[in-house]
Amino acid sequence: MLGVAACAVAEQSPSPPPPASQAVPAGPALPPRPVELRLDGVDPCSLVTVAQRRQLGVNQGQAARGSESSALRGNSCVWSNIPDSPDNAWSGRLVLGQGAEYALGREPIRTVDGFAATTTGSMGSDPAYYCLMLVDVASGQSLVASYDNGSKDYPGMNHKLACDKAQQLASDMLSTLRTIKQR
Repeated sequence: MLGVAACAVAEQSPSPPPPASQAVPAGPALPPRPVELRLDGVDPCSLVTVAQRRQLGVNQGQAARGSESSALRGNSCVWSNIPDSPDNAWSGRLVLGQGAEYALGREPIRTVDGFAATTTGSMGSDPAYYCLMLVDVASGQSLVASYDNGSKDYPGMNHKLACDKAQQLASDMLSTLRTIKQR
């Protein structure tokens, strides 16, 4: 039956395109980035300076190698204030095979130093104490900054505050990345 309908449609003369007001809108899109900052060859732990670590109140970052076989390939770094309380842990990851549009539509788009950023949670984490932010830094690449209060001991913590903390890390990392790329 479908084959017959397809043949009948094919024999008809082409109809004019619908007026613009009837066009089906594309899904949400990220606004243009101010500059493209490629992440290839960058060490994520180098993106938070000693002064920035002092301001965040965290220890030196601990590097972690990422998978090379998935779209989310890229290395990461974790900074924390452990054993202090309340516990604060930030993670930065360089995603070399997936843009920030991956998380579009989950939460409103934020802006970090002129770059669009999407936020989302993570399976197994409590969104009231955790936020993951993907910053659109280059085509097909994103800078990930996350915040986690795993012990749930931060007074007044909520998802917005966790995302604000992730955004601070993203801003610090972007600032350093811009400096590195200008050399």
